[in-house]
Amino acid sequence: MNTPSKTPGICRIDQPSHRTHGFFVRLQRQGKIYSAFFTDLKHGGKAAALATAQHFYQQSLAIFGPVAITNRRQWAEIRRRKGRTGIQGVQRVIDRKSKPWRKYWLASWSPEPYVVRRKAFSIRKYGENQSRQLAIRARRAGIQSMAD
Repeated sequence: MNTPSKTPGICRIDQPSHRTHGFFVRLQRQGKIYSAFFTDLKHGGKAAALATAQHFYQQSLAIFGPVAITNRRQWAEIRRRKGRTGIQGVQRVIDRKSKPWRKYWLASWSPEPYVVRRKAFSIRKYGENQSRQLAIRARRAGIQSMAD
């Protein structure tokens, strides 16, 4: 089991090649991402930059409120990116490693923590529309079988 982070929403970024050292704060609510970067140099050291990042995070939580997600199933259904299906976890794939290229619709879900399941439906076998619908159904069935 993972232990909760002491600084949720805050991560350390050290990129010596770019002379970038600081803390990155990210908060997402209703599809919008709010972020800020607090550099060590500008804030007077590592500890001061972390304190400023934590203060910013707490202020952001006060404004936008806590996360409304209560279980893994709800988290899996959040729309993160606009795809062709409009359904998170279903995508059209073209595998160019083989000749002729393999084209299929892929459904993916996580039935339990740290486990990923995928199911592919061939466009050659089922046709474009049917393979897409089968992938959507497989994703929905996988989401329903998820452990909370």
